[in-house]
Amino acid sequence: MQEYIDKQWALCLNDFPKKISSYGIDLWISALQPINIEDDKLVLVAPTEMCRQQINNCYIDRMREALREHFNLDKVLILLPDERDKYIENFNSTHSSTREVLENRPTTTQNPFNPRYTFDNFVVGTTNQVIYAAARAVADSPAVRFNPLFIYGGSGLGKTHLLHAIGNYIWAHKTGNLNIVYVTCEQFTNDFLEALRMSREKGMDSFHKMYRQADVLLIDDIQFISSKKGVQEEFFNAFNDLYQAGKQIIISSDRPPKEISTLEERLRSRLAGGFMQDIQPPDYETRLLIIQKKIELENFEFEKGMDSELAERLSNLNIREMEAILRKIYFLANFHGKVVATRDEMEEVLQKEGNSEPKLDSKLTPDRILHTVCKYFVIDEKDLTGRKRNKEIVEPRQVCIYLMWSQLAIPLTTIGQIFGRDHTTIIHARDKIMEQLKTSNQMKKVINEINQMLKNFTEHA
Repeated sequence: MQEYIDKQWALCLNDFPKKISSYGIDLWISALQPINIEDDKLVLVAPTEMCRQQINNCYIDRMREALREHFNLDKVLILLPDERDKYIENFNSTHSSTREVLENRPTTTQNPFNPRYTFDNFVVGTTNQVIYAAARAVADSPAVRFNPLFIYGGSGLGKTHLLHAIGNYIWAHKTGNLNIVYVTCEQFTNDFLEALRMSREKGMDSFHKMYRQADVLLIDDIQFISSKKGVQEEFFNAFNDLYQAGKQIIISSDRPPKEISTLEERLRSRLAGGFMQDIQPPDYETRLLIIQKKIELENFEFEKGMDSELAERLSNLNIREMEAILRKIYFLANFHGKVVATRDEMEEVLQKEGNSEPKLDSKLTPDRILHTVCKYFVIDEKDLTGRKRNKEIVEPRQVCIYLMWSQLAIPLTTIGQIFGRDHTTIIHARDKIMEQLKTSNQMKKVINEINQMLKNFTEHA
């Protein structure tokens, strides 16, 4: 009976993300322990009263579809740990013929890869499209192209996601029972040290069998490899055996091999001999796609326009940090009893995280910049914010957009609302002036003169 309950509950956990955000699952639902089916109810144990209240108030209705499908019921009884013991005692006394030991459900699984890290969930942009294509090629045809594949880049940019995506794809699509081994560099080192502590022959035989008989070997964070000769000797030998046997090797690092000071030269040469590609921090368009994808996958609901505003304001964060901000915003909204996260929660989180929008100087406003630019170019404000596209209007409009962005540090979405333009148009205008400032003395002169006019205004206002 318990084995059946555990199995069906595991299926429910796989289905819940269709209706429930991952933070809701991680924070509340995954803490539940199924212990019995009695009459028409699934009996669960919650660790705290707050957890029980959150499930009953916020999630139980969204859980029912999966419960009906996998348990053929939709009623739930949630107990606390102290209530659990009393429940078991009462249940055993009234069901003596079916006494069972009610224990925690097993959590083991055959597939070692995170099911959320797939190619479908990886957002492709200009800063990662090359490595994405290489990873897909390796997953489609292991050891045929790009062997070894070496992925490097800063923390939180998607290296581990790609390794798991490769592993998940091979696991799901390749036949022939390929032996796929995924470990972190730290785990590889620990496995080697553990093998040494065992009987020398038995321990090392087991270690060699695990790593040298892999069809696909994925090692994460190779920059942490020990400088001890024995560890690198074993890695070098495993690498050579696999490579010569035509097996696929995939490695990630936060830097290229030549910058990993602990690597022996012969190993550095081996790693650099394959296909190496870095992942750069995402640009605005990629950040926007990442935010929109995360909102979709997590079933978040955000106020309209917040995605583009966050993409603009989180330019200094990596992907992992951006996702953490999104979870905090939605968690705060949920904590306040809201279904849709608003800018109130966004500002509160960003202020705490140090990404708050700078306060505007009350003397310098978008209207003041608009008025000053029109005065400088001798044009009408209605023309500047209107639909005219002649050169006499377009360039001053681009200058005005650039100055609002640089002087006030307001989101580009806000500037877009002032000019009645979409976000892409505003970015193009800003970037156009930024490029001209690199080469055009005339544009530098224009910007300096308007800035001086603005400075004179604020000083005498």
